[in-house]
Order: sequence, then C-alpha cells, then structure tokens
Amino acid sequence: MEDDPYVPFGPGHPEYLQARALALSVAAIRKGRGKKNPDDYPIGSAGWAEVDEDFARDVLRALGGHPDNHDRA
Repeated sequence: MEDDPYVPFGPGHPEYLQARALALSVAAIRKGRGKKNPDDYPIGSAGWAEVDEDFARDVLRALGGHPDNHDRA
C-alpha cells in the first residue's frame, strides 16, 4: 500500500488542512455577516439544503470563481 498513489481525501491527505482552513474561514466570514452556515441546521433539512448551496457558492468565490457563471451539467 506504500506505493499506492491514491490517498482518500481526509486527515491524511496533503491538502486536507488547506481545505479545512478555507471552509472555517468562509464559515467565520458568513457568521460575521449575519449569514447562517450549514452547521446551524440539521443535515438534510430544507434550511440546510438552501444554506449549504449558498455556502458552496461562497467557497467558490473564495477560490476566485464566479458561482453564477458556471456550466451546469
């Protein structure tokens, strides 16, 4: 398994801490702006689904993307 180049994305992945830091930063900014975060709702609830989508847009913005100008499959 040492030669296996695949590392599942999680705490052992080299970019995991960067992704976690980005998510925590976006959550803190949203909270500071008075916006809800996905953690504020039970997973799968109507409120969670709406906020989760908005959170994903904010993450994309933080990465320099434009969430309203992307191709939809």
